[in-house]
Amino acid sequence: VASAVALRTIEIYQRRDIVGHVRHVAPAFLKRLRALAEHPLVGEANGVGLIGGIELVADKKTKQNFDGTRQVGAACSRFCEEEGLIVRALLGDRIALCPPLVITEQEIADLFDRLERALAKTLDWVTKEKLLAA
Repeated sequence: VASAVALRTIEIYQRRDIVGHVRHVAPAFLKRLRALAEHPLVGEANGVGLIGGIELVADKKTKQNFDGTRQVGAACSRFCEEEGLIVRALLGDRIALCPPLVITEQEIADLFDRLERALAKTLDWVTKEKLLAA
């Protein structure tokens, strides 16, 4: 049964040209992702295709990490949820982004608008909690 499902999935990917679609929209995704590197909390922002990740840091210049007990990545994930965006908080205050392969360029713009609002909330929170490096 699993093999039949896998074959059917491959047929759908081919019929809908999912790989071609990803090749078409990935540059817009990666452009917005890389632009996040300018944000005060982001140490690194990189990805491939429609998979991206950002690292949240206490000091942008030195890329010093936050104290692990404060779970800044988890807080950012909660702020993302408030904005209607599901991300994955990883160890080391990293956030993973993996949108659906059928996402449109307009939806990519919306995704990053929501993420930027969540990052602004995260920055407000870490500032209030005095978590940024001196």
